[in-house]
Amino acid sequence: MEREFANTLLIHKNDCETSFKTYNGNRGVSILLKKNILAISVIFLLSFQGFSQSKYEKEFRIKAKDVPSSALAFVDSMTFDSKVKWYKEIGLNDVTIEAKAKFKNERHSIEFSENGIFQDVEIVVKPNQIPSDAFSKISGILSQRHKKHKIEKVQVQYSGDRNLVLRFLRENRNNTNGITINFEVVISTKLDGNYIMLEYLFSETGEYVESNQIISKRKDTIDY
Repeated sequence: MEREFANTLLIHKNDCETSFKTYNGNRGVSILLKKNILAISVIFLLSFQGFSQSKYEKEFRIKAKDVPSSALAFVDSMTFDSKVKWYKEIGLNDVTIEAKAKFKNERHSIEFSENGIFQDVEIVVKPNQIPSDAFSKISGILSQRHKKHKIEKVQVQYSGDRNLVLRFLRENRNNTNGITINFEVVISTKLDGNYIMLEYLFSETGEYVESNQIISKRKDTIDY
């Protein structure tokens, strides 16, 4: 009992000094120091996860014959100014199929599930093409979160009922009734001295929706 009590006092002493000590013939870091390091690590990880999740992308070209028929039918019913190129994107949680093409010099990406279910259409735009009120909110959020950053790409995202989105793309791009509109903004910034890429999603009015750190691994250069 006395030996156990003496050991307890020795451990407590090591905690207070937070230094390297010799105990039972072994040199090690004090328990308190270990706890402090662990606590700091956990706080850092939690704070970073609260800011954004990771988005892993591995994208490569595929042939039209390997694309689900429903996705082919959707894209074939549209008119583009360039050849449609198909890609498969492997993420952390899912696999998607994308068609990429140009229409009136605008780069379009049409995304489907691996089984060919329509998900959304993204069109690359310039920042000044976002309505001024929405862009003001977006700029404010980005500036608040990042002292220094650069906008690398902006896309307007259309999602919702497959037929409504298809009619919007084919017939009347001024009629967005029943369609959900979001803005996807990719920025480059620094975290702990390292450059990273972040993908932000904002609502049509510029409200924050979510953010992800992009971990990209592509086999091909993406072109349109």
